[in-house]
Amino acid sequence: MSELITLSKNSPEFEAYLMGTFAKDKRALPLQTLNVNSASETVTFRVVPLKTLSRPSSLVVLLKTFKARSFLLILVPLFLTLTKNIADNTVIDPVTTVIATLGVLLAFMAVNLRNDYMDHLKGVDRVLEKSGSRAIQNGWVTAAQVKSYSSILLALSVLSAIPLVIAFPVIAGVIALSLVVGLWAQFKKQNSFKYQIGGEFALFLMLGPLLTVGYQLAMGAGFDDEIFWLGCVWGWLVLFVVHLRNFMNILPSAQAGFTNTVNWLGFDKSRRLLAAWWGLFVVFNLAYHLLYAGFYWGLYLSIALFILSVIFVYKLKNLSSPVGSELRGVFRSGFQLFLLTIGLWVFECLWYLLQ
Repeated sequence: MSELITLSKNSPEFEAYLMGTFAKDKRALPLQTLNVNSASETVTFRVVPLKTLSRPSSLVVLLKTFKARSFLLILVPLFLTLTKNIADNTVIDPVTTVIATLGVLLAFMAVNLRNDYMDHLKGVDRVLEKSGSRAIQNGWVTAAQVKSYSSILLALSVLSAIPLVIAFPVIAGVIALSLVVGLWAQFKKQNSFKYQIGGEFALFLMLGPLLTVGYQLAMGAGFDDEIFWLGCVWGWLVLFVVHLRNFMNILPSAQAGFTNTVNWLGFDKSRRLLAAWWGLFVVFNLAYHLLYAGFYWGLYLSIALFILSVIFVYKLKNLSSPVGSELRGVFRSGFQLFLLTIGLWVFECLWYLLQ
């Protein structure tokens, strides 16, 4: 049988209920959070016995907890970098390539889990209903478990970096810089990058040039300008999705006092930001292809993206409210552009390999 309990931030039991460590046979599901991220914050929990908790299959829980769909953000740049080097015949050491791939995936899972843990404690995922994996809020796992999994995966990813540094010492600088950015971005308890204006730049670095350059160095291929700019173009595309998601949550985020670039700019300016950001991506993508890839591929991709962008920009321009079905339509349209870009880019790389 379930029961309701409301705790304030000053309550000695508050953290235990948030972490899920108050009892081994019960889960505390956060129903309502008031005055989030303040000294007067209160949370109403529904406490349910673990054996009566509605829970999907273990596979679904696993996929949801690790946010399987977000792996596109890491798998695509790894694929783009790998196919570039295969086509150029510059993969010197396949063993270190495999180790680097596993290390990057472990680090990404660690950061993903840590992100959900911090957003749960901070209140982001308790206030924004569509934010995060929802695994903690649904009681499928506890925040304490997620924190523990994250620490283990992070340690494994750091261990996997040791043979890479031994094989290619030049990669040590990239790994060190990535750790510094990652620790600042995700492991600060207060004011992490997600709650600072312009803080999204940390994601640009970690999922953009640091990732592609580091991965190529781990293959023994060395550094070149192309891999740096490939990372920059991909990082710019990732930030488009980040801004798009923040725009989707602009009203509840502002009401809860969460700060990011989008809600700092406000509704009207954020619409212009998204349109300009996407337009610049099309330009950057064309420039990258003209310099380093095929002229016709760059031309055809840019024309296709430009034509399809008209629908997105039109919906964005005619959006009159930060809530409702029109906003969801803008998000779907923008995310479809993101997926289409990935599909075309992957198809292009496969075409190069077949050639």
